[in-house]
Amino acid sequence: MTLIVVLSVMNGFDQELRSRIRGTLAHIIILKGGMYGLEDYKQVIEKVKTFEHVTACAPYVEGPALIKLRNRKEFVYFKGIDPDAEASVGDFTSYITPFGNQPEDLLKTHGEKNTGSVFGGSELFRVGPGEPEKDPGSFIQNGEQIVLVTLKEWDKISVKAFVVVGKFKSGMYDFDKNYVYIPLTVAQELTGSKGKDAVTGISIKLDDYRYANQVRDKLQAALGIEYYVQTWEDARKTFLTAVMMERRVMAFILFFIIVVAGFNILAILTMIVLEKSKDIGILKALGATTQGIMSIFLLNGLLIGSIGASIGTAAGLSIVLRINWIENALYHMTGWRPFPPEVYYFNQIPTVVNPTSIVFTAAIAIASSVVFSIYPALRAARLDPVETLRYE
Repeated sequence: MTLIVVLSVMNGFDQELRSRIRGTLAHIIILKGGMYGLEDYKQVIEKVKTFEHVTACAPYVEGPALIKLRNRKEFVYFKGIDPDAEASVGDFTSYITPFGNQPEDLLKTHGEKNTGSVFGGSELFRVGPGEPEKDPGSFIQNGEQIVLVTLKEWDKISVKAFVVVGKFKSGMYDFDKNYVYIPLTVAQELTGSKGKDAVTGISIKLDDYRYANQVRDKLQAALGIEYYVQTWEDARKTFLTAVMMERRVMAFILFFIIVVAGFNILAILTMIVLEKSKDIGILKALGATTQGIMSIFLLNGLLIGSIGASIGTAAGLSIVLRINWIENALYHMTGWRPFPPEVYYFNQIPTVVNPTSIVFTAAIAIASSVVFSIYPALRAARLDPVETLRYE
């Protein structure tokens, strides 16, 4: 049960994390030295589009900023994008459509000063409890004004107002809490890179991610060493490696629960052999074979393992299928959240039920029960009926 629950959650966490990161980054990213170092990005995009498997490209400007929301100030990251191009390389459209927005809404201007538009993360715009789709009053409303303060050309401060036209929700808490989308040209003005027509990087989408490493290497060779070409997995390699190692170590440690259970079975069957030694002696005196006595205890271990594995599998699947309900119930009763979203990035506990791993886990549990039954079975089979019944 424990292995099934933990492995299902860890597999779900790994799969969902990869999906969410991929949605916010794109298959391949091209960068250059400096935060806004890609001054020739249009030529680079034209060159990149000639490569096999490349289906779309999108430039972006990204950097840190101080944001003023109503009466509070926070540090965030802004991402200046061409909304249509961004929608073609990632999941941008799916992040905003639940709130009735389209990518082109980001290009709207407001008032006589042509104030730019902004999409903000749902968690960043939160002012009260609730879900953004069901409780819009708990979030900063469309039409409100916010202010971004950024560095300009490394030695100046740039201050610009924006009008909120919508929210986005990627489902990844860290991204929804710390990012805003603004138009690409406005971001270039904020950073002082508009005169150079420079961007931070270029996002690339492929027709099949299986070719990512191959395309990355070809792009790196064609563009030269002053460019940094990486897949989204390269960009988050340390984090993804840590998650993978945690999953493997967790499975290895929890496997010893089965080993401990196996020693319990060994102890129980050994005690049964001692308790039933007279009965075993009578059976052997009546003609029971060594193999027959041994098979009785091996069958006993097999039944213990099979019944225990069946109950554990059923209990584990029941918990996995209702794990978010259980977490919510615990939170409402105790105020303690076992899976805090600000730590684990997700608003719900992700789970993936892998039939192969469940069958493998159950098979290991049953096999362990049989293996740990061998010693007491041998001990029972080797009992001498004469010695056993001498004093009866």
